[in-house]
Amino acid sequence: MMKYRNTLIHNIKKQLEAWLEQTGPVPHEDLYRFLHSLKGTAGTIGLQDFSDVSHGLLVQMDQMTPKNWHTNEWRPFLMELITLAYEQRPDHELFLSDSVGERENRYDQQPLILILDDDVTLLMYLKEELEKLNWSVIATVHPHKALDYFHDMHPDCLIVDLNIPETGGFQVMKTLGEKIKKQYVPTTVISIDCERDTRFRAYHLGADDFMCKPLDVEELSIRLERQLRRKRWIDRLLFLDELTGAYNRNSLQQTYERLLLEGLRAASPLSLAFLDIDHFKQVNDQYGHLIGDDVLARFANFVQSSAQKNDILFRYGGEEFILLMPQTAQEAAKHCLETMLASFCQVTFHSPNGPFSLSFSAGVVEITAPEKPLPYWLELADDALYTAKRCGRCRIETPEYTQSAEGSTIKLKVAIIDDDAMIRTMLAESVKDCFKGWISADTRVFRDGEAFLQSDWHSGPEPYLIILDGMMPNMDGMDVLQVIRSLPDAKKYTVIMLTGRTEEQDIVKALQLGADDYMTKPFNLRELEARIKRLIRRVV
Repeated sequence: MMKYRNTLIHNIKKQLEAWLEQTGPVPHEDLYRFLHSLKGTAGTIGLQDFSDVSHGLLVQMDQMTPKNWHTNEWRPFLMELITLAYEQRPDHELFLSDSVGERENRYDQQPLILILDDDVTLLMYLKEELEKLNWSVIATVHPHKALDYFHDMHPDCLIVDLNIPETGGFQVMKTLGEKIKKQYVPTTVISIDCERDTRFRAYHLGADDFMCKPLDVEELSIRLERQLRRKRWIDRLLFLDELTGAYNRNSLQQTYERLLLEGLRAASPLSLAFLDIDHFKQVNDQYGHLIGDDVLARFANFVQSSAQKNDILFRYGGEEFILLMPQTAQEAAKHCLETMLASFCQVTFHSPNGPFSLSFSAGVVEITAPEKPLPYWLELADDALYTAKRCGRCRIETPEYTQSAEGSTIKLKVAIIDDDAMIRTMLAESVKDCFKGWISADTRVFRDGEAFLQSDWHSGPEPYLIILDGMMPNMDGMDVLQVIRSLPDAKKYTVIMLTGRTEEQDIVKALQLGADDYMTKPFNLRELEARIKRLIRRVV
């Protein structure tokens, strides 16, 4: 039976790819015949999901006037079928065991494990095994990338090898020491050197656990689960961000609801401001993360001391903060922030390279429709904040300005580079859903690396997400990745590499060349979307 299922899925893919490649429309009778045949065959050989989807589409077609279907019409119409045809497990079973909502919740709530090790084969193995436990894993061989990931993505656990060519694992732990302690990021050291002095030194530097190579992955998983349980418990107890002294985002929803209710009872306004330190990533790049941490702490202290006594500050993530301003209407809130901004620009920060000053940008909105959820107001304030950035930074904006002057401003550009037409189509739709209601993204598809590199579309200042197939004719994904990482502004590109499960050397090379993450084909779209969100939060 499995042979017939595989044959049917192959034929489905073949037909969809043929339609994607053709220039003319698909006749109504051809589309209907395809679905009618699929409904009967799929149900007969046990592919009930394909049969049910085909039946639903046929019911819709029965209610339509026959027409020629252009690509931009039949493609979204068949998108659920395209996704089913692609999402297969390595053993040829389909990803159909749970609902979309359950999958989205599972992937969005995955804890994040960061692994630094110079042994790429071990990295790949650990990543695969730990992801089987529904954990998200970012793995790198480069200490500088591990440091950036740690500061930008706030992992739940850190695994670090002591033997790193660029710099030792002990040096990485020293660099991250205070941050690990303050934010409680459980750290496991792995090493082939298990001497007593080595273990003691690791514990003195803040390691929570130490495991000797070769590793027992089952034991590692149990130890990590114990650390994650402890971290979840501590996170629930602590509502303060240890670095800045502001509240953390875990308490934002509850505090917002309390202030909203109080405002309704007293008929007083409530405003929400989204604040972002201008060019903060340049501070980390030029002066180091320790200076960056000092900037964050002093900025939070400045805002809290300058705001009204009832205002409440939250660290939302990275250099982003939320300020809830009860009893304050939008224009008054904007005026307060403008006064605060003028004062902050006079603050002097110190570094080994000399003094420097900074500014911040903000978007502020008044809660005028209390029935709308908090994410709605966060998005409005974030849109206004982005307008402030686009207009030169160091300013405060409101959603009215955003809506009238900017519209849907592009905050991210996404390139999908794959020689498979069906995968390009599927990924484009998935990315569109991933960013819907969150950020405005401009998504383009390219059939090969040369087309992407020859385009001037990616020469703008925006951050870029590149979803890159590892194997393509002429110029493969590795060549494209190498060109991207050699560019002067390479940091603006976040790259996810797609590769076949058997192409181990491609994964090794991708990690060595600086890919931010990789996924092996076939992959689950919901998991890919969750990984995209984690990576993109650090750049937008």
